[in-house]
Amino acid sequence: MSTTSLNPPSPRGRRPKQASAAYGNGDLGPKPGTTLPLLVEIGCEEIPARFLDEAQRNLAQSVRALLTGARLLPDLGPGTETVLSYSTPRRLVIYVPHTRKKQPDQVDEVAGPPVKVAFDADGNPTRAAESFAKKNGVAVESLIRVTTPKGQYLAVRRKIEGRPTYDVLRDSLAGVITGIAFPKSMYWTAKSGPRFIRPIRWVLAIHGEGRRARIVPFEIARVAAGCWTYRHRRAGSHRMRVRSFADYAEKLREGMVEFDPGRRREVVRTDLKALLQDTGLRVVKDEALEDWVVASTEWPHAMLGSFEERFLKLPREILVTVMRDHQKYFAVEDSAASLQPRFITVLNVEGDLRGVIRAGHERVLTARFTDAEFFWKADQRVPLRDRLPLLEKVTYHDKLGSYADKVRRMKAVAQEICDRLDVTSADREHVLRAVELSKCDLTTQMVQEFTELQGVVGGLYAREQGEPEEVAKAIYDQYRPQGIDDAPPGSRMGAIVSISDKLDSVAGGFGAGLDFTGSSDPFGFRRLGNGIVRTVLEWGFRIPLGEIVDSVFTLGSAERAAVRGFLRERLRYHLESARGLPYDVGRAVVDAPGEVNGPIDLVDLLHRATAVQSIRASEDFEALCAAAKRIRNILTKSATTSDWSPGDLDRARLEPGLEIELYEAYRSVAEEADRLATAGQYEEALRTISTLRPAVDRFFDEVLVMAEDKTVRQNRLRLLDRLNQLFSGITDLSQIESSTLSRVDAPTSRAAAGKP
Repeated sequence: MSTTSLNPPSPRGRRPKQASAAYGNGDLGPKPGTTLPLLVEIGCEEIPARFLDEAQRNLAQSVRALLTGARLLPDLGPGTETVLSYSTPRRLVIYVPHTRKKQPDQVDEVAGPPVKVAFDADGNPTRAAESFAKKNGVAVESLIRVTTPKGQYLAVRRKIEGRPTYDVLRDSLAGVITGIAFPKSMYWTAKSGPRFIRPIRWVLAIHGEGRRARIVPFEIARVAAGCWTYRHRRAGSHRMRVRSFADYAEKLREGMVEFDPGRRREVVRTDLKALLQDTGLRVVKDEALEDWVVASTEWPHAMLGSFEERFLKLPREILVTVMRDHQKYFAVEDSAASLQPRFITVLNVEGDLRGVIRAGHERVLTARFTDAEFFWKADQRVPLRDRLPLLEKVTYHDKLGSYADKVRRMKAVAQEICDRLDVTSADREHVLRAVELSKCDLTTQMVQEFTELQGVVGGLYAREQGEPEEVAKAIYDQYRPQGIDDAPPGSRMGAIVSISDKLDSVAGGFGAGLDFTGSSDPFGFRRLGNGIVRTVLEWGFRIPLGEIVDSVFTLGSAERAAVRGFLRERLRYHLESARGLPYDVGRAVVDAPGEVNGPIDLVDLLHRATAVQSIRASEDFEALCAAAKRIRNILTKSATTSDWSPGDLDRARLEPGLEIELYEAYRSVAEEADRLATAGQYEEALRTISTLRPAVDRFFDEVLVMAEDKTVRQNRLRLLDRLNQLFSGITDLSQIESSTLSRVDAPTSRAAAGKP
């Protein structure tokens, strides 16, 4: 969660009572007295932790956009944050240390008719000039003349006096607050009233500070803005009057509210470390749980608890999942990474002198572990292999059948992948066995209670029930990677099972019409696609995903094209976000004409992209990309069907000199580039193609492509078509951005060139 902290973090028990100025260095910011601060707090019922960071960020962006658009933010120098934001589950906070007292005056210039239209031959104003002056409320004599690239025009220049900042805020803040977009929002008054993520209970909005502080008057759903804030629920519910940001920070911290998420995070980390100091133990690292704790508390206080050692007989994954996902506890381990019968929970209050809260948490965790222990033993009575018939009755999707149907499709995909990778018979047997058992854990009590453990439980049960280790590990890893930070499967067979599962979900989803939009992806297609790309590339699988989809799934042509386009789009995203390649490189490689209906060999496409990036800075390659763009434009925009049609080039009609020279250079380069590309030596092939640059440049400088003789014109266009095919084979060179763009729009005919 990104915030700007006003003070350095302080250890437990030494929370500061005073907030330092947001800009402590007097050299920063405008001169004293020329600006006023703005403080806004939206108090509401508890915002879910998963939405808090985005809500804070969106509010800051909206307020910044308002103040910037209204010209109310002074120039504070590069790198200085002008709008600071904070949050707790019960409040969203904006603090702007400096706003102008009023908008700067602005000179507005309105253009009117051309001067030659506004005045007649004698210099008298025409009806056009008079109408323009009347419309703008000025005399014709007040109009000015301005010179533009299109000539002289009449204009009226007016000075617009800036509004007081207070007035702008009064009229705009309510709309900014209610205009914040949330994944889910609600009404709490009339259906026609404003929506917000949770009901708003109070609003603090003051402009200025101390005696100059003024309440910014606006109202949201009958809640009027004021100068009041509220303490932590356990510190008393009475309200506190605020006169400045420093006053606000002091009173909230005295009232057991740390409004800065960055400081709450430091308090949590300090407490976790202090509780285990000198024990030789450590907290199991869990950034997602830390984020949740920070977003769920206003006054965090960590507490150490324990549970019975007998529960350590359960697999670590089950214990950690119960603690993390169901109880929001941090697990504890020793230096050898062995789980210990301890846990840490973070409370939203300070102190448990009699240990009542600790005892309650230990009692609840014991009950949860007892359930897990029971499920583990009960599930073993029916091995995974005997649960296969149960999958017929478990619905995967109403348009895609049962999980038994999904497993059958996954088997077909896995067999195709094994054939393409030439997998040994033993490994193939393990892969197909893992696919067969992969969804059986969905019928277990453990997964029905702890859904986060699907796949993991299957792998643990398979190992416990005597399945080969390769099978157990492949089942365990089948859902990986589940996010950007999650690693792909750790075994080759697990990678094949994972790809089979995800590819079936994507292809089946598109076939069933389960599409997604730019802002909505309810079935997680993008995550699945990212997982396929990462796994294939990490393991270096040379498999034609497009061909596998076509051979396994019964899809219409539109659905097949959609799946192929989706996989290419996910590769483009991966090349840019994970590999750091420029967007035009990914676009040029993935969307090359030969790849639209190509096999979609992700590893091969990655090699092409890295080859392009490695030589794109060379002068010849960059110039050739510009020439490729020009050739594409000539063939698709300048030339028409009456000018040429694709076909064989007639060498006998090529003129001696530059035209023959280019053709011979093309033949030599094309043959060598094809040999290198076939061997996968893409960088060398592209360097070879780059050697065409001088011949291409001389040709365009001296040879008229769009000749008057149609036969000559068609032959030259067919020569360019040959070059175009060469330039879009390994990658579409015309899509590479180039600084050598002056040649792209060079003339292609004598008339355009200004020649007789």
